[in-house]
Amino acid sequence: MRPSHRTFLQILAGTLLLLEAGCGVAEFAMCAPHTKEEGTPQLTWTECFEQPFSHAGITHSVYCLNDGTSKPPVLLLHELTGLSPGTLAYAEELSKDFTVYVPLLFGKKGKFSPNSGLWAYWFQSEWTVPPQGSPPLVTWLRGVVQKIGDRHDIQPIGIIGNCMTGPLPLALLDNPRVTAVVVAQPALPMRFWRQTDEDKQSLGLSDDDLHVAKQSTAQIYGLRFETDCMADRAKHLVLQKEFGDRFLDGEIPAREYQPDGKPVNAHSTLIGSWKEQDTAGEPSRHARERVREFLLAEGGGTPPVD
Repeated sequence: MRPSHRTFLQILAGTLLLLEAGCGVAEFAMCAPHTKEEGTPQLTWTECFEQPFSHAGITHSVYCLNDGTSKPPVLLLHELTGLSPGTLAYAEELSKDFTVYVPLLFGKKGKFSPNSGLWAYWFQSEWTVPPQGSPPLVTWLRGVVQKIGDRHDIQPIGIIGNCMTGPLPLALLDNPRVTAVVVAQPALPMRFWRQTDEDKQSLGLSDDDLHVAKQSTAQIYGLRFETDCMADRAKHLVLQKEFGDRFLDGEIPAREYQPDGKPVNAHSTLIGSWKEQDTAGEPSRHARERVREFLLAEGGGTPPVD
């Protein structure tokens, strides 16, 4: 199938499903952010490991800068919008302090591709979340974490999940080398119909995976905008309850991004709402700095001397 035909089918399928979902879609659309993503990658990202990396019957490319392993490793998981220019630009910012690994889970590298994300979530089996279970993609990610661990000898590993991948780092805490995870605006399970209270509280992971995560000693940093209804606050409260003192609350107060009280749809804390200079981007710039400090502190690294 030619790429243009596949793109057309993705858009058509997404449109039909959205129409079928009815009023729940209107609720989802109201929660979705309406800000333009910023950031342009400047460096050359190449594939790591095998090209691409296969594990447990799932195959995806994993990109890095291949600049050695002296810096502690961080696995950055992209959002519903794919491995976009803004995501790669954020990865480059992280690469000043870390060796950064960025899997391409759907879409094309360097492309803003929310349609590919919707297609993957609805139609690719690796994203199918069974009742009270975790998506099969978790098993592939465990293989990636093991591969990173083999490459970095004894260095601790940090992981950042965003939106569609937000809660997945929790399922990777079965590896003792993972010492710090960032759960940014977790949106699983995503519903394009009206969410139940159970959906709003769910992290889209199995009870077994959450149990193993609770046995870990790794620190968990939770990020969300206070008024975000895609990553419901109920999930944040569940994280607080389940992980206690290990959970660090990074919720961004509405007063920081709604200074005049005017409602703003805000969701993507680290990527979509980041702006290089203007006032609207300050909360995300501050969030990035807090994530950097958290990963350096928990990953055994130290901030560079200015």
